[in-house]
Amino acid sequence: MSHSSGIPASQELISAFGSANTGDVRLIKVVIRNDELVVEQKLNVQSDFETDLELAHSVLQKDSPCYILYKRDDKSIELTGYNWIFMFFVPDNAKVREKMTYAATRGNLKRELGASHFVDEIYSSNMNDFSRKGYQQHKLHQESEAPLTIEEQQRNDEKEQGLFVGGGGSGMHVHGVSFPVDSEATTAVSNFINKKFNYIELSVNVDDEKITFSSSSNIDIEAISSKISSTEPSFHFFRYSHEHEGEHLDSIIYIYSCPDGSNGTKSAPVRKRMLFSSSKANVEQLVTGHNVKIDLKLEINSPSEISEESIINELHPPKVEEKKAFSKPSRPGARKLIK
Repeated sequence: MSHSSGIPASQELISAFGSANTGDVRLIKVVIRNDELVVEQKLNVQSDFETDLELAHSVLQKDSPCYILYKRDDKSIELTGYNWIFMFFVPDNAKVREKMTYAATRGNLKRELGASHFVDEIYSSNMNDFSRKGYQQHKLHQESEAPLTIEEQQRNDEKEQGLFVGGGGSGMHVHGVSFPVDSEATTAVSNFINKKFNYIELSVNVDDEKITFSSSSNIDIEAISSKISSTEPSFHFFRYSHEHEGEHLDSIIYIYSCPDGSNGTKSAPVRKRMLFSSSKANVEQLVTGHNVKIDLKLEINSPSEISEESIINELHPPKVEEKKAFSKPSRPGARKLIK
């Protein structure tokens, strides 16, 4: 899965930014609502650029991530209108799924409005960083920075791609979320490992941010596709007991299914897809953490993508028959080696 969320800017936001770029608006507060970037608040210019920075602090809510598009007093030498600062506030106590979604949407917002408009960027989990004093400290830090090391540049690149959130506070990997596991899910994994069941399905409770149990049973391989939802993401573990080349095998198969609207499926909401995708490594660890090897990992969108034949071909790819090279004929009169 891409680290970009795909959440678009609303037409209202695009129009508001265009008008603000030549008008009296000082800042635009942007939030994600109903899988769309929308304007939540606009404030007009009241004083000079640095004094008005207190306006940015005033629109923040301590538990809610947001973006602030803040207009400076100097005009762009390349584009029509003013230079802007892109601000990204992500509080430490925000829900993980919100942190992930906002981090992965930041690039979309800048691209849709025109990244060249933004000449500076502030991202932090500390509300005080979005103030006149916080901005002055930000500029001092920029001016005193030594040249970046390769590792620091890589981290900055990852931030730009939405792989990290945070700045003034603690950071986190969007692609490595570790949620608590409820007791039923833990029991199901134990039963699977101890061969009480050969199939279990796990999910994520988006509201509680927990790994949860969905179902367990003993099924044949032909029934796998019937366990795949065409509307909801889920995680599946299946033990495939079979014979191959005279050997009995118990192959562990891990399937992450996430409908995306193709092949007759109904796409799950963007936030849910991101949350599940970011949890798949940690769900896998629930089984591999017991020294159990995963023999095959599959990521599918639709029940139609999986069958007994496709699983067998993935586990035991057909051998490609080697073509025999043609013998080069001896030239006339050449001596033949006698063995």
